[in-house]
Amino acid sequence: MGLRTAFRQHKLVLIGLLAFGAWVFLTIQNVAASMGSVVYGDWVGQSGVVGLVGLAALVAIGLLAVVVYGELGETEPLPEEFPPEGTQ
Repeated sequence: MGLRTAFRQHKLVLIGLLAFGAWVFLTIQNVAASMGSVVYGDWVGQSGVVGLVGLAALVAIGLLAVVVYGELGETEPLPEEFPPEGTQ
């Protein structure tokens, strides 16, 4: 697994995935910077609790992107042929 293997096998998908990962990272930073205090208060706009829920959702999406990236670099196991040879 590696960046070279993923780039050699799936160039366009890898570039899109890296751009998506960068967007998720920048959005996480934006939400973290703009959310208010977590303590309940009289808020107009984005409160801290809503910010935490948004951060949790973005982190889950980011972890999904990391898993997909990990799968792009795999060369094994390849799918087996169907029907298997020798059973006929």
